[in-house]
Amino acid sequence: MNRLFQLFAAVTLLAAIVSSASAADRPVHLRVPPDVSKNLASMPQIVNPTDEAELRINAALRRLDASVRKAALECKAEGGANSSWERNINVPMRGPRFLSFEITDNVFCGGAHPNVSTMAIVYDLATGAPVVWTMLLPPSLTGKAVLAAGADGTKMVTLASRMLHALYLEGYRPMAGDAKIDEADKECRDAVTNWSGDAPPMMAWLDAKAGGLAVQFDLPHAVQACADAVVIPVATLWQEGAQAVLIDAIEPAHGKPTTP
Repeated sequence: MNRLFQLFAAVTLLAAIVSSASAADRPVHLRVPPDVSKNLASMPQIVNPTDEAELRINAALRRLDASVRKAALECKAEGGANSSWERNINVPMRGPRFLSFEITDNVFCGGAHPNVSTMAIVYDLATGAPVVWTMLLPPSLTGKAVLAAGADGTKMVTLASRMLHALYLEGYRPMAGDAKIDEADKECRDAVTNWSGDAPPMMAWLDAKAGGLAVQFDLPHAVQACADAVVIPVATLWQEGAQAVLIDAIEPAHGKPTTP
């Protein structure tokens, strides 16, 4: 009887794992709740979550709303009537396997000028947890993984890698062949190239529409407008040694065949 119980438990566990993996292998549908407050968008929620992983993600997204609500109230208390906090949310990948968010906060809490902050969070639909980049990308691309804080204090992982920075520069504002445009972009190219340090800590998120890994890093306020996101294509990620699970998720979502 005990042996039968153990066998049943093992089969049940295996079924749960298979079910979770199967659920992760599809796009998810999202709904956008009412704004947290004026100009402060709420995090989209997974509609009819099918497993524990999706429930866990929805709970994490609600915590993000609570965090920015608290931060916006503190900002208003600090900056008074002229303070403001605007949040915009982009969802560049909705499965399979990964759910990706790009969050932009425009914040003014008093002082000389407002601040623009980008935050990226990618969830694994199989586990419900944020992705572990060191398990998906090779050491040459992850470099030194460190925690950074978004405008509302939310922690995210950034990747400081010389190779990642080099790939970013390859795709950053290509020369247009127009003297005026190229001259106007020169200051920005200099700003993202001449990093004082080993490598800039880069935010990373998956962009299914663009077909790759988007990366971006913060710059001083004087050149903050130069902080563009650059998408590293799937083919490059594969050549550099990215895991097949990452490639096999992005390519179908981008409308292409699976792993090269």
